[in-house]
Amino acid sequence: MEKTTERKKKSIFQRVLDDKRAIRQCIQKGGDVKKVAEERGIRFATPL
Repeated sequence: MEKTTERKKKSIFQRVLDDKRAIRQCIQKGGDVKKVAEERGIRFATPL
């Protein structure tokens, strides 16, 4: 028997909102933003 997990696809807009919420909570609580970005696969733009 094979176990298959089905994931419900989220819209890209909902995922962006969830990521923004997680980043904001991290900043407010004084957490490590780089760690949150790595966990969620977020890449930040770097200034030139």
